[in-house]
Amino acid sequence: MTDDALADLDVAVAHWHVNAWGGAEYLVTHLADVLGEDTVYTIGTPSPDEPNPYGDVQFVDVVPSLSPTPLRHLQSRVGRVFEYALWEDVDWRAFGDPDILVTSGATTRAVITPDDTLHINYCHSPPRWFYDLYHDRKDSFTGQLARPLVRYLRLRDVTVDPRVDHYLANSPVIARRIRKYYDRESTVVYPPVDLAACRTGGDRGYYLHLGRLDEEKGVPEIVTAFRGTDHELVLAGGAGDVADTVRRDIERAPNLEYRGFVPEETKYELLSNCRALVFNGRNEDFGIVPIEANASGKAVLTREEGFPAVFVTAGENGLHHDGTPGGIREAIERFERDGIDGDPRERVDKFSVDAFGRRLRNTLDSEYRSFVDLSDADSRT
Repeated sequence: MTDDALADLDVAVAHWHVNAWGGAEYLVTHLADVLGEDTVYTIGTPSPDEPNPYGDVQFVDVVPSLSPTPLRHLQSRVGRVFEYALWEDVDWRAFGDPDILVTSGATTRAVITPDDTLHINYCHSPPRWFYDLYHDRKDSFTGQLARPLVRYLRLRDVTVDPRVDHYLANSPVIARRIRKYYDRESTVVYPPVDLAACRTGGDRGYYLHLGRLDEEKGVPEIVTAFRGTDHELVLAGGAGDVADTVRRDIERAPNLEYRGFVPEETKYELLSNCRALVFNGRNEDFGIVPIEANASGKAVLTREEGFPAVFVTAGENGLHHDGTPGGIREAIERFERDGIDGDPRERVDKFSVDAFGRRLRNTLDSEYRSFVDLSDADSRT
């Protein structure tokens, strides 16, 4: 879609509640920016105290528009449980009656738009705790207690699917999940990576993990892999959900350093000077950090599943491992011994901000033309 054509349409962007600044918030900030929007509508005010670290886009709470407002504020603080119902009750006529509504996240799909509004959902993944990771969680004590609620929310999730006119997927992995769990086709629009901000530097000898300290990020296995070795590991990202025992292991190990959540400038500095990036996310849908690492000239040692495993060609821009502490150690030793043969920077151009903008605008243009043509055809029958 050309900028002039986009200017003729009213566009709104919505994103589910922000409980941490991460990849989804980075994506929706750039998405809004590409579409010329300075506002993203969300449920509740973002939980982190710091302002949006990814740009000037503001997140605006829609809960005050709902009634009874005190109850809806209370529901918005519970987490994802009430979000389907909260989004369902948002009247978009009060927010500009947009021609196109782009939603980001799973629960935002519950919106009920006017029949002349095109609803596009940017899907980061169907809720993993409902689908592909369900069996990894259901047998824990918490998982057993939550099973009835998960089953209800899974039904809720499937029920709202017809409200989406078209899906955007952030990678072929997510396109496959959308087809599997929703029986819908989608258009792959890779998230934007600020390649211009990435820079090459030296090798200060430390391996790097960037991301929240989450179980799904495979952080416990990474920590175990590095403990007791001579290899230095720097971890940077939000506190996450790992057990206290893992945090204590990080604190006690002389070769492990946790920096907490770091500003973007610090992130790029860490990437430019690391020895290699260690990535261990479970069946990761996309993974911006491996792209940024390659753009910084660094190899990626990635778990052999999800999109990072597709992106990384072993021996050229990184190496694969099986996600276990032993497998991670073996990949490190292979990298120390053999390194890689290719230039990682040659793999990243298709993930640029410009490429994202072109793909997004072209898809919106095509889908809106089809939507209008269908509406015109219906009016003639």
